[in-house]
Amino acid sequence: MEKATKEKSGKGRGPSPYTAFLLFNTVFFMMDTVSSYFNLYLDELGFTKTMIGTVTGAAWLAAMICQPGLGAWLDRSASRTGMLQGLILTTAVLYPMVLLNNSFVYILCVYTVYLIFRRLQPAVNTALTVEYAEQNGRDYGPIRMMGAVGYTLMMTFISWAAGRENGTASTFWLYSLICLGNILLLFLLPPMPGHNARRGKEKVSFLSVLKNRGVVLLILYHVLITTANGIGNAYFSIYAVSDMGTGNSLYGIMVAVGSMLEIPFLFLADRIIRRLGTRKTVFILGLLMALRWGNAYFSVSTGQLFVTQGMNFVIILEGVTVAILISRLVLPEVKTAAQTLAASFQGIASIVISSFGGGVLADAFGIRPLFMIAAAIALGTAFLFFALLRKDQALSCPG
Repeated sequence: MEKATKEKSGKGRGPSPYTAFLLFNTVFFMMDTVSSYFNLYLDELGFTKTMIGTVTGAAWLAAMICQPGLGAWLDRSASRTGMLQGLILTTAVLYPMVLLNNSFVYILCVYTVYLIFRRLQPAVNTALTVEYAEQNGRDYGPIRMMGAVGYTLMMTFISWAAGRENGTASTFWLYSLICLGNILLLFLLPPMPGHNARRGKEKVSFLSVLKNRGVVLLILYHVLITTANGIGNAYFSIYAVSDMGTGNSLYGIMVAVGSMLEIPFLFLADRIIRRLGTRKTVFILGLLMALRWGNAYFSVSTGQLFVTQGMNFVIILEGVTVAILISRLVLPEVKTAAQTLAASFQGIASIVISSFGGGVLADAFGIRPLFMIAAAIALGTAFLFFALLRKDQALSCPG
């Protein structure tokens, strides 16, 4: 165990490592509050759904292709927390630059570079936090839960800001301010060097994780479930605001309420996995995902849209489940790379399908049919993996 991550390590000044991780995760997930307003900003500029899908899809594809190599690089760094600070600072500068020019090509280029650095950050944070929790006998769920608390608090403010005149554009600057808070809080965390950075130790290739059948199954499940959620969620904000007439402020409240409902599930995440086991957990999550987007398809009121957004805890709990299980299955030397590799496969598949394919389908048939497609994929995935995990002892046993 690394001395830097022991519960009682440090210089005796400032909060304990556990408190530092709680504080950091509270502010870290505040950065996600502005993401849903990016599509709304492009919609306000007059971009078609296909153009929006091209911008987001191309950017995500580039980000996911770069992610495994960057994750392996971080596993060799002397301080992963320091590297995370650099990543966050870079995106804090890049994101507001989107506002400088309204041309399609300019926004595509700037957003792509921004997203390459942005999408790496959650996987790095997950790897650091799960590793810390495992080494110190802590549950990961409560730490991740603080992200939902911070997200809810910030989303309440973001929704108010976005509802003002030129409010959507202001979210780009608010993102940079949130980044500043994250950079400062990272000074409280231990350095946590990459395990592959140790001198005299044989380096482990990040591709070795693909030889683990359990990891491959988890990645495949993650890809399919997030593809389903991505198809439904990619244009949900536009559907709610433009087609159903909720407005930016009410939509922001919906998102805030949804994130608030994530809190109890995240707090109990570790216990849910231990109690149900992997097989039942992934099956139930798949069924709930199908129910979420099936409800969206049949929605005729704002109240039903609230239910759909309120069920966002399903994809959050799915991500936590996959992160915990992957961390248990891989060697310490490739923990960061394993998380980024899982995110890469998930991103390449789900974002390309939901952004490119979803954009074309939304322009041709409208947004609503996408919800039924998402429900069908989630339902099929639930039953497929309930069967696949029947004989996999490493994954089907509780804990």
